[in-house]
Amino acid sequence: MLSFKGEMRRLPYALAAFALFFSQHLALLAFCEQGRTPALDYDFYLVPVHSFRTLYDASSPLLVLTFVYLLIVAWALAALSFRRAANADVNGWIAAAAIAPVIQVPVILFLCIVPPRTPTRAEQTGAPPTIAWAAAAQGVVVAIALTLIFVGLGALVFGIYGFGMFVASPFIIGAVTGYIANRRHAVTIEWTITVVLLATTIGGMALIAAALEGIVCIMLAAPLGFGVAVVGGLLGRAIALRFGPSTRQTMSAVALVPLILVSEWLMPTTTRFDTRQSIEINAPPSVVWQSIVRMDMRDEPVALPYRLGLAYPLGGEVVGEGVGALRRGEFSTGTALERVTEWLPDRKLAFVVEKDVPALRELSPYDHVHAPHVRGYFLTNLTSFELVPLPGNRTQLVERTSHELKLEPILYWMPLARLVIDLNNDRVLRHIKRRAEK
Repeated sequence: MLSFKGEMRRLPYALAAFALFFSQHLALLAFCEQGRTPALDYDFYLVPVHSFRTLYDASSPLLVLTFVYLLIVAWALAALSFRRAANADVNGWIAAAAIAPVIQVPVILFLCIVPPRTPTRAEQTGAPPTIAWAAAAQGVVVAIALTLIFVGLGALVFGIYGFGMFVASPFIIGAVTGYIANRRHAVTIEWTITVVLLATTIGGMALIAAALEGIVCIMLAAPLGFGVAVVGGLLGRAIALRFGPSTRQTMSAVALVPLILVSEWLMPTTTRFDTRQSIEINAPPSVVWQSIVRMDMRDEPVALPYRLGLAYPLGGEVVGEGVGALRRGEFSTGTALERVTEWLPDRKLAFVVEKDVPALRELSPYDHVHAPHVRGYFLTNLTSFELVPLPGNRTQLVERTSHELKLEPILYWMPLARLVIDLNNDRVLRHIKRRAEK
């Protein structure tokens, strides 16, 4: 089912394609907790990947497994659609559209209907593993250009960091690279994958050189980008072997990415989620309270991810007392302004964020990087500390936070966001514990 070889007739394709497509809906309904079932509206049926944001409270391992499953479904749909296109002798690049949200449904329906035809070009088999260095170099150059164009469009024009940026773009870039590497002389699958990985790596370096991204962001997105690009490279190779060189048809696949970016711009998604962490402190609530309203963590050790640029707390101080007081939260990337909404001395402190700080400081050779996602795409809205008295003059300190994440695919970025939040909150709680117990 994951192979791009051979052909597939209409009925087997229809059964397999719709079984794969609707398996996403079944997985979503199976994994959702009771009371969190997504609204059964058109968005659920046409774009099930958007509805997976309702799984934000699931464990990180479950989110990762679900995301891997969705990638396998996309790979299988692309492979089946290519084999159906080969059977119908239509543009093989239509397989790329078969995995694009919204667009994929009419594409699958079209492939279910279009009749088989006599292919104009027999599929090449047993081609010698010629190492076409010139073709590989052309593929890398084109990949670099497409990387800069797609990221520039998504980030600077549409301000969208979603499926089009992190899935469709590397998939199309990998497909075009694999196609160019094989269009004149067929090379091995291993060589195709090597060229695709090289092109993707150099494309990421080009984004850093053009000040469109920083090193940390490239590293975070690399696992997803590499995996999707390799699958795209296999599709591009299959198209070259089956249909031969056709630059005009290739442009139809390139045009798919801007179309996806426009659809995401028209239907933006935001995922809201909460966290909760607690710690027991060998000190009474009155002492713990003083450690909360004024904290200084500048001497606390900093883990490697934060030294690379991710934001982490340095301290905080409440100016004044009571509801409405201002709190200044010092972070490695700036100062957050927060307003106290609950003030119960020795019991509870809560505040909303009025001015958030950038989520990271890009590691880059430039002072300024044109990457809008560092501000406004990962937000903290609310933080609260609750002090629960325990026997023996001890205190249980509970920290709750509320956040917004405007990145897709959510199943990929949510575990990373949660990890960063958990590490930061754990650092804060341990600091309060050490200070109060002194």
